[in-house]
Amino acid sequence: MASKRHSSRSQTFSARAESETLPALSSYLLSLIAIKQSNLCVSADVHTTSALLRLAEEIGDSICLLKTHADIVDDFSDRTIKGLQDIAKRKYFLIFEDRKFGDIGS
Repeated sequence: MASKRHSSRSQTFSARAESETLPALSSYLLSLIAIKQSNLCVSADVHTTSALLRLAEEIGDSICLLKTHADIVDDFSDRTIKGLQDIAKRKYFLIFEDRKFGDIGS
């Protein structure tokens, strides 16, 4: 028996972003994907604020989402957060903090 495809699978990202039932964040991400013509997400595994901000600045125009790991940034502070927010607003990408609580061994 063939499975039926969900109707959103045949819609463009722009059309999906306009759905009234979609949460605002999901709609925004779909809009970014459509505008940038990319769904690229980059995991920023760097250890300093300057390296993280430099990476965000360099790749921000090409990505939709930057996945950060605050736990490994040695000098993480309000400056880090503010810097990332400023770059993300200017270059139009989302920030996703990937906390590692579930995979900590006992």
